[in-house]
Parts: sequence; C-alpha cells; structure tokens
Amino acid sequence: MQLNNRIKQIRKERQLSRRELYQRLFNVFGKDTIKPNSIWRIESGLTNPQASSLHQLCIGLDISLRELLQNVLQESKLVDIVKSSKRLDQFAYNELAHAEVLSSSKMPFLAQELILLPGGKTNLEEDPIEIGKFQKWIHCLRGELNCYIGTEKHTLKKGDSLSFESNLPHYFENNSSRKTRCIIVQNPKHI
Repeated sequence: MQLNNRIKQIRKERQLSRRELYQRLFNVFGKDTIKPNSIWRIESGLTNPQASSLHQLCIGLDISLRELLQNVLQESKLVDIVKSSKRLDQFAYNELAHAEVLSSSKMPFLAQELILLPGGKTNLEEDPIEIGKFQKWIHCLRGELNCYIGTEKHTLKKGDSLSFESNLPHYFENNSSRKTRCIIVQNPKHI
C-alpha cells in the first residue's frame, strides 16, 4: 500500500472527514497547522509529505509513525524515466496549439512541451487560489512566445525563461511566422 492511501485509510477508519482532521490539527498546532489542501494533495498522492506534515498527521490520527508506515511499500524507484514513445498525455487547445505531458504522474509537478504554430494560442487559464499557490516556469526552446499574465505582456525568444504565480489569469500566443516550442513546468501540478 502507498503512504497516501494508508493515510486516507486510517482517516476513514477513524471516521474523520478531511475538515475534521484539519480541525483536530488546528486545535493542537494553531497557525502552524498544515492546510486542508495539503492534506488533500498528500492523500491524493500529488505530493509527498514532509516530516513535519507526517508528524502532524500522526498526532491528528492518534497513531505512531511506526504504525502509520506499517504495510507501506517503500518506493524502489529513485529515478523516474518517461520515454518519448510512452508519453502519458497530450491535449490540443485548437488546431494551432497543443501540449504534451513530459513528467510522470508520480511527480509533484507537471512538465509539458507546448507547441504553437504561427497564430496559435492557448486558452485563458487561472489556477484556483482556493486550493493554494501555483507557479509556472516557461523556457522557450524555439521561436518567439508572447506570455500574457494578468495585465502584462512578456515576449520570450529562444533561450529565455519566465516564472510567475499561475493563480493570475494567463495565456500564451505565437504571433511570429515560425513554429514555437517551449517547456512549461507547473508546481505543484493542477489539472
């Protein structure tokens, strides 16, 4: 059993909702309590818990760390390779814009290659602030990319990078006459 599933299993055995678990933790740790969205991300396997988060969860679930880790499979892979022939997912914004996921679903971030043909642009996106803070990092591999973030416009050329809080409304556009390729990393991932 994976650690995230073990945490969820114990919480359900204790007949606690995530909100109730958070309230228990808040009563003990106050403002230093892990956030409800962190509990959700840990249980969903989207992020690996830090030692301090595990400590809080053990107290909230009234279980020792040894008991929590009992029957948890140790991750045997320290390196995770995604072969180009086995890419996990791709999606099209439109005929002129598409992206391909480069990172494994086990990773706490989302890496993708975005390809925009001349005139191509992505949809307007805005990661939900209610879930937490999200960041995006973009590196232009080829061509020219216009990045519209909030009310600002930034132009990237081959070799340029940009990062921003992706809770802001944003989209990307290729106004040049050549194909644009870039790598986008979102951390933590949110699809």
